[in-house]
Amino acid sequence: MEESINTSNFWNNWNTLYRPQQEDLVIQNGNIWRTHFENLYKTTETNPARNELKTKLEILKENIKDNQNPLDFPITVNELTDRLHALKPNKACGIDGILNEMIKYTNDQFRTAIIKLFNFVLRVGYFPDTWNQGLITPIFKQGDKYEPNNYRGICVNSNLGKIFCSIINTRLQNFLKTHKILDKSQIGFLPKHRTSDHIYTLHTIIDRHVYQNKSKIFACFIDFEKAFDSIWHEGLFLKLLENGIGGKTFDLISTMYKNNTCAVKIGNKRTEFFSQQRGVRQGCPLSPTLFNIYINELAKALNNSTAPGPTLTESEVKCLLFADDLVILSKTKEGLQQLLDVVETFSHTWALKINLAKTKIMIFQNRSRCRENKYIFRAGNQVLQHTQEYTYLGLKLSSTGNFNLAVNELKAKALRVFYMIKNTIRHEIPIQTWLKILKAIIEPIALYGSEIWGPLKTQDFSKWEKEEIETLHTQICKNILKVNRATPNNSCRAELGQYPLLISIQKRAVKFYQHLKRSEPSSYQAEALRCQEQNRHRSALSQLMLKLQPDQHSTIWPNQIIQLQKQNYITYWKDATKSQKKMELYLKLKREYKPAEYLSCVKEHKLRKTLSRYRLSDHRLAVERGRHRQRWQPREQRLCSLCSQRELETEEHFLIHCDHYHSIRSHYFTRFQQLEPHFMALPNSEKREGRRERERERERETERERERERERERGGPGLTVSCYS
Repeated sequence: MEESINTSNFWNNWNTLYRPQQEDLVIQNGNIWRTHFENLYKTTETNPARNELKTKLEILKENIKDNQNPLDFPITVNELTDRLHALKPNKACGIDGILNEMIKYTNDQFRTAIIKLFNFVLRVGYFPDTWNQGLITPIFKQGDKYEPNNYRGICVNSNLGKIFCSIINTRLQNFLKTHKILDKSQIGFLPKHRTSDHIYTLHTIIDRHVYQNKSKIFACFIDFEKAFDSIWHEGLFLKLLENGIGGKTFDLISTMYKNNTCAVKIGNKRTEFFSQQRGVRQGCPLSPTLFNIYINELAKALNNSTAPGPTLTESEVKCLLFADDLVILSKTKEGLQQLLDVVETFSHTWALKINLAKTKIMIFQNRSRCRENKYIFRAGNQVLQHTQEYTYLGLKLSSTGNFNLAVNELKAKALRVFYMIKNTIRHEIPIQTWLKILKAIIEPIALYGSEIWGPLKTQDFSKWEKEEIETLHTQICKNILKVNRATPNNSCRAELGQYPLLISIQKRAVKFYQHLKRSEPSSYQAEALRCQEQNRHRSALSQLMLKLQPDQHSTIWPNQIIQLQKQNYITYWKDATKSQKKMELYLKLKREYKPAEYLSCVKEHKLRKTLSRYRLSDHRLAVERGRHRQRWQPREQRLCSLCSQRELETEEHFLIHCDHYHSIRSHYFTRFQQLEPHFMALPNSEKREGRRERERERERETERERERERERERGGPGLTVSCYS
């Protein structure tokens, strides 16, 4: 891995080393697996409401399904080329055995053949049977290994079919955007949207109504049970036609779902194929978009209800949808119950099921607890549970709206991953590889959502040291260097060339701010930003941007901010280190703020650990030992006990002056200086002054010895003076 630090091969090598191997299934009976997944995907039970919708579907099929639309025009070379560029290698193939590499690196003649094939499929409106066959591999989650419900099925389809579906999906997304079909509360899996958009919107709503207006927000986080696996196919077809998606594209999607079959793969064998009668196709690029179309009516129904929702600047926000992650919001308890009734009606009609165990009520307010028994909410006939905390889109929220729980959870999660990596890879990991792991794996976990929860108002590096996420950073740095916890934080980061995570958070925040500015003006996240900017004394993001970009007409780029903040930190680091007497030598050794050279040169980890501890004053020399004794010693009394020079036993004395180590120094000094040329780069004046002082001290000691000798020769008082001197 060390050789591939700066290449894309890092992830290939990383996956080889770290990705856990899938154990053999304890259930080898294929019939059990087939029955389990066949029941999971069996047809949806009918009811009067669905029968009425089926009749409506048949009428629409006759009237508009054959209408031509922009989705049916021939696929172009550019569309195929864009998809091929995005193909990733080392992916599993479907039952046809065609790998991504075979398609991606093919010649122009084969690409022309692919274009002809794709356009033929589009023209006839029939999805090929081979592309419709998927292989399901059960992946164990947790619990009893003999219980099939504790496994998650991963389905692998034809790579060629996925490329075709990806092209259709891009067209479909453009069609939805052009005709403004999707409700703006739904942003799941859409281009130029991210989970932090909805988190930021919700955070702004809480800040505006709870902290500024001193009111409550009644919220319900709704979890749909296996939502993607529950999609009613006839209902999906109806939604496509209602939104103007007919013609050959409709025929393709229709045959894709009517003829879709799966088999369960067990080792080198597989079961017989069975029909998937409900749910969107797993692993298909079209599936998230089709799900958004299916559930879009719910978002519209919620926003059209008369329940009073919290406002931003212009819009009422009654729901936020990210795929199947739904939160409904109201300013009153009656309004929230009204929204719950809308969700219940939609779920009953469109074959979705609310997971009552995971659906929670939360009342956002400016105090930690309220009398929950005052507010009773129901989904159907079932009473919903209240909670004081909920993990929304990967970030734990509390009923007070602060992010303390989220930060602590992210810190704990990042630390678990760090120790999991350390314990999984038994051999010694090179320092450069650790730094790559820290940047590419640990940091994204620890800083998830930090553009929202991060202490953006904090510009003082000394205060940032006490933040929970930075204590995690320094803990990991010290663990990598194998030094003690009391070792100075600044120096441990400097030894590895690491800057405080505050700088990374600021970069994320600036990128997020620019993303918000580029968002559609009518989007919730753009409106949330305008709402925050109206109250800049409270908005951490706005305050940060005002500080970094005081001229509103200029443009500042994230990388510029990083470089500027790094320079500011280096200045702070030098000043802070100078004030620490114990780090006096370290400043002379550390000439540049980058990983120390010995960390990559010294391969033996025990020697590297010893050198790190020496450089960072984490050792047993008297200058440090005297600091931690039961009876603290003044610095001037921490003398070397191994030589007669009566000097402070500092790092410099140990390495350069102590007579006790003269023979060892003579043997190793030349090679040691080659390893780190600056290690001995003390100012010549200091060296000369040190030598002169030692010579003067030796002369004074010699003179005192001569005086005592003369007194002994004279006898009498000289002996008395010698005893008391």
